[in-house]
Amino acid sequence: MRRNIILISILLCGMVLCWILYPDRASSGPYLDSAHGNTSYGVKRSATGFPADYAKGNCAHCHEQHASIGGAEPDPAGGPDKFLLMSPNFSGKTVIPYIQSDSVCFYCHYGSGTLQSPAFNNYSYSITFGGNPDATPNNIFNTFNSTSYHNLYDVYRFIAGLSGSKSFPNFPADSNPCSGCHNVHIAKKSCGKPAGSYDPTKSAISRPTGHDSLWGDDDIERLKTNFTSYYQSPYWYGSWNYEPNNSPVYDGSNLPDYNTFCTDCHNNTNIIYSTALGRYLRAIDWVTPGGETGGDKHGKNDATNGIDIDNPYASSPLGISVGFVLACTDCHEPHGAPNVMLIRQVVNGGVLYRTISSVTPTAGDCTPPFPAGSKELGYLCNRCHMDDADAFGGTANKWCYIHHESTDRPYPLNQCGFCHSGGDGGGGGGESMSCETVSRNPINCNCCHFHGSDDNAAPDGRRTNRRTF
Repeated sequence: MRRNIILISILLCGMVLCWILYPDRASSGPYLDSAHGNTSYGVKRSATGFPADYAKGNCAHCHEQHASIGGAEPDPAGGPDKFLLMSPNFSGKTVIPYIQSDSVCFYCHYGSGTLQSPAFNNYSYSITFGGNPDATPNNIFNTFNSTSYHNLYDVYRFIAGLSGSKSFPNFPADSNPCSGCHNVHIAKKSCGKPAGSYDPTKSAISRPTGHDSLWGDDDIERLKTNFTSYYQSPYWYGSWNYEPNNSPVYDGSNLPDYNTFCTDCHNNTNIIYSTALGRYLRAIDWVTPGGETGGDKHGKNDATNGIDIDNPYASSPLGISVGFVLACTDCHEPHGAPNVMLIRQVVNGGVLYRTISSVTPTAGDCTPPFPAGSKELGYLCNRCHMDDADAFGGTANKWCYIHHESTDRPYPLNQCGFCHSGGDGGGGGGESMSCETVSRNPINCNCCHFHGSDDNAAPDGRRTNRRTF
């Protein structure tokens, strides 16, 4: 009897080892269908001391069964990690710059010096799904080392329940932050850029509340109609076709429901601290209707009256002029961006006019009469909304028309000095003024326009109490 138990134990150990070393020879489930387990383009480590004959997709490219292979520790040395990973999972780095050893994922998702063989590129969302012709950065590591970035320390602490409000059961205290959005054992390659085609039935993402399944690979997990039927896809760069794949599909039926995905964390309930910003993130309510008492108007909350917008929204094939719902990825990058607040470089078919380096008002910027403020956020807004150049051939990134002359204007064009400092014209009432002639200092856009905002910054007697985002 004892001999049988020993033989059974040896057999079971052999089966487990076979699964670890040779996943294609065992029932490995969805791993073999994943991007990492694919035998044509899957993970393959090329490093000093690592066997060169291990097949692509082999588990040993990421996991070391013992503390060494062949009696020596192959590069990167220092492992294995608690998950038998080839290196420590996450270093706990609080802010950029990141280095390659800060995350085990960076050893392959890296530029020059990657351990993946052959080397490959991972582009930003703007490049891959928006058509941005500037194909830099071309790897995840450099994207995270951008002007703004999804802070890995904050993500790690939030998903593991070490900070803020946790609602996710699948992440122990030693989780890798990347696992908050990706399950590396099932994530698929959805786009073969620069060669190949987009496949909406494949997905690289998993919701934090659904870590064991992919998100967006099924029809019921697309923006239409899981989240809304009022999604208008923005233009692909330099084309009359639409994101995410330069096709005539315009209604989000080929786009993962990024809104449900992102609001697993970024909603009006969760508390998330930003180490980089030194404050808690603003609440985002993308789901509550109700006009001026509802949620963000780029979400499911309709515009109260009208809006002055550019195409494709102005002549949308959806047949509506208000009530559009945006996807989070229409404006934001998921990993990192050259602009603050993860703002994309290409939005709605065109490159932002200039880099957005700051939107946060300085002390006194939001107190009437407002001193001259930054209009940098307007570089994003005018990709979809009409500035003075669009409205009447006026100045680009000047917003007099939309605030003072449009049919949906919130404020009359008189007594400018109550709100605007400097300039000429509009000192009192009665004189003839127009946006073509009046000149006043601009107000920092972020005094009134941000997630959850209204025009509370306006002086008494001139507030509309309307939602301004």
